[in-house]
Amino acid sequence: MELGHLEAFERAAREGSFTRAANALGLTQPSISARIAALEAELGGAVFERGGRRLHLTPLGRAFLPYAERSLAVLADGRDAVRRYAEGKQGYVSVGVLQPLAMYMLARPLERFRMEYPAVDVAIRERHPRIVIDMLYGGTATLGLLGAPVWDKGLAVLARFQEPVHLVAAVDHPLAVRARERESVALADLFAHTIYRVTLNPRVTALVQNLVEQGRRGSGGAVIQVPAVMALQPLILGQGVAFLPESYVQRHITAGTLAFLPVDDLPLLYNETTLVTLGGRDLDQPNAAFARIVRAECRSMLVD
Repeated sequence: MELGHLEAFERAAREGSFTRAANALGLTQPSISARIAALEAELGGAVFERGGRRLHLTPLGRAFLPYAERSLAVLADGRDAVRRYAEGKQGYVSVGVLQPLAMYMLARPLERFRMEYPAVDVAIRERHPRIVIDMLYGGTATLGLLGAPVWDKGLAVLARFQEPVHLVAAVDHPLAVRARERESVALADLFAHTIYRVTLNPRVTALVQNLVEQGRRGSGGAVIQVPAVMALQPLILGQGVAFLPESYVQRHITAGTLAFLPVDDLPLLYNETTLVTLGGRDLDQPNAAFARIVRAECRSMLVD
């Protein structure tokens, strides 16, 4: 049974005439008649009662018509889905991301993407770097957002981002008060206070860990390793300090609840992140659009 047979049957039933069905489908009347005859041969009986000025369905035709209509509707939906998919209006975007990048780098891109592509499903999953890479190779993620550098030769870099990392504390923290009073803050001053260590890109994470472990021996401070999202509330309450990316805490800085602390003997630190996909993979329209929007929304951090 061919699609043309179903289209001819449904249109003839709707129009009540082979001639009008032919005109609607851009065919000749004999072509419509031939298609209906082929359908009747396959079904084993007539679908129309011949004779009279208007076509009427036979009992067999009435029984079959709902299935023909349903089949044509499903095919129409399929065509529309393919068209929308080609236009990036439907599909699936899957991103594996290192926490805390999902919160401060992908929130605005996701909001914009949802406005532009409301019919596209999106999954953003926070995972450890090795798991994100496994997801890319396994096909459960199309895009990955990881700390730089990414050494895996099988991954293709779509964008690199860089932003300053600052020492952060509550505005009424003793070190913040000292900084406001223009008293210098040295690295050694940190080690009498609780330090929340969060995972950033490998270089910064290793540097901060080394500084902390070398400097706080014998001090009364403590090092607490937590996800970045868990460090914010204790910091706001004045319970410690942490090294955090600038944009991650900017709204708290603007609100006056947290402050950046300049440290005299600490080099400038930068958090570097990389948007990647599997090498050799051609991104479909939705995933390419999501990558484009991430670049656009994070352009202040974009380095290439």
